[in-house]
Amino acid sequence: MVPIVDFHCDTLYKLSATPDRFFLPAEHSRSHVSYEGLCSAGSVLQCFALFTDLFDDSFSSPISRLRKQLACFQKILNRSNGHFVQVRTAAELNACLSRKKIAALLTLEESSLSDDPLGLLPEFASLGIRIATLTWDYPNLLGTTALNVIPSQKQQTTNPFSSLTKLHSPHTGLTPLGHDFLAEAERLGILIDVSHLSDASFYDVASYSKKPFLATHSNARSICNHPRNLTDDMLRIIGERGGVIGLTLYEPYLISGPATPEELLNALVRHAKHILSVAGSDALVLGTDFDGIPGNGAVPDITQLYRLEKAFLKAGINSTAVEKIFYRNGIRFLTDNL
Repeated sequence: MVPIVDFHCDTLYKLSATPDRFFLPAEHSRSHVSYEGLCSAGSVLQCFALFTDLFDDSFSSPISRLRKQLACFQKILNRSNGHFVQVRTAAELNACLSRKKIAALLTLEESSLSDDPLGLLPEFASLGIRIATLTWDYPNLLGTTALNVIPSQKQQTTNPFSSLTKLHSPHTGLTPLGHDFLAEAERLGILIDVSHLSDASFYDVASYSKKPFLATHSNARSICNHPRNLTDDMLRIIGERGGVIGLTLYEPYLISGPATPEELLNALVRHAKHILSVAGSDALVLGTDFDGIPGNGAVPDITQLYRLEKAFLKAGINSTAVEKIFYRNGIRFLTDNL
């Protein structure tokens, strides 16, 4: 079984109120990613998203939701007794790997958390956030999105940033503030994640970014025609720029309609082979979206990723390529760019 680097999970969001569940036996943790699961799967690095639904009114503000997840993350680090280590730089990552610890990297999923998202960037950087998804499903103050979900009228009246809902057209791309955010994030060492962006916003990032960028959890649109997936041109651009694409397990991004576990594995193989052929052998990584999706019938949690490894090998993806997908490409990308 090869080591695992995963660029996206929503475990902090799922366990924010019950962080101790992270340390229960994998079958009892109620999450796709657990401490025991990471250890048994051979994980060497897990990216943990700080996810915020801007129109979730169960918290007083989007920032309070983020801080709840940060507290969960800190409790997990503390309870691991040094075996689970946050990394912020390439040097810290390499030291963690050499000591055979599990590295944890914070990412941000939804970057417009106040009426001044640019002003929050220094704090994000100081917290160790090193990857930022500019939007989630709602258009926000930074740009438009792949799904372009427009909140209900009630949601719009209760959200303090209701002006973001004026960005109804997915063809408008990044806003002027979005351009400023991109430039400042890169200056502070935060990499840009184009998952969830509209096509127009993607091309704005491609045109104006100075550093390699990535899609932490997106698949190939030519294999499954879903707006959250990437076109061949997008895949090619990411590969040429030295970025990576995280193969994700969310079933609607893999195949249209209900599918058996075997059909899901075959779909994952098709997406992987296509991304490799278009973006190159250095561009494909894992971006499971565990705990942000209901589940995957073929790979239900992190302990079952070995099934994907076996499916790749059976389909003729050689062991060197599998090693690159599962961990070498991810470590190389982060070592080069953190």
